[in-house]
Amino acid sequence: MNLDPKQRDKALNVVNEMITHIQNCSFMKPKIYQKICTTCHAVDKNVSFDAVHGEIEIKASLKKTLVQFATCGTIINESSPKQLQKSTVYTSVSFYTKNDEENYLKMMKEENFDDIALAITSGSRSPAPMLVQNRDIYAHGAIRKINNKIYLCFKSFDAPLTKGYVTKGYVRANLINSTVILQEIDTNTTRVEQFQLCDPSGNIPSWVCNSALDARNDILLLLKGFLEGYIKPE
Repeated sequence: MNLDPKQRDKALNVVNEMITHIQNCSFMKPKIYQKICTTCHAVDKNVSFDAVHGEIEIKASLKKTLVQFATCGTIINESSPKQLQKSTVYTSVSFYTKNDEENYLKMMKEENFDDIALAITSGSRSPAPMLVQNRDIYAHGAIRKINNKIYLCFKSFDAPLTKGYVTKGYVRANLINSTVILQEIDTNTTRVEQFQLCDPSGNIPSWVCNSALDARNDILLLLKGFLEGYIKPE
């Protein structure tokens, strides 16, 4: 995407917006997903679809966990592990400034970095192609360090800004809040927390999406498995 550097501050502020949004949601009783991930649904009274919240601890340093998550969450193509391609067709990133891109590269080298403003384009694979089309998302946001935590927060661009971007065979979804929070527990343990709320658009009943929400935590299970070595990228 072609991004306007003048809109960089707006992208950086997405982090504050998403944190506030999470605080205003109501959380249901937590449960354990796949024996190792704590999860629960959350409700925004203005949205008919539930959000999902997941949390997991990983035996890896904060920097290594961040790099692995960025690899899994911001760059997906035909060369990516097949485990990631099962749910995602593609994901790519664009940056507001050259400085943002340079800080992203520093992050990927496990070096210290400053705030990064960026946009993500992603296509999600339909679990039932005969019934539901693939979805695509055009979102902007930032990667920021706040109070010893690293936040990766995104939300969809306002619809008019992406009207000219059309992917054949895809329906445009509205990403309301995608937040991932990484926190160092000790030098070799990182807590990863995610909050995901998306309106898939189209004629999909909310109960269908809500019933499948827990599977959104599969990315946390893969992240833990890749970093701890008991899941090998295929």
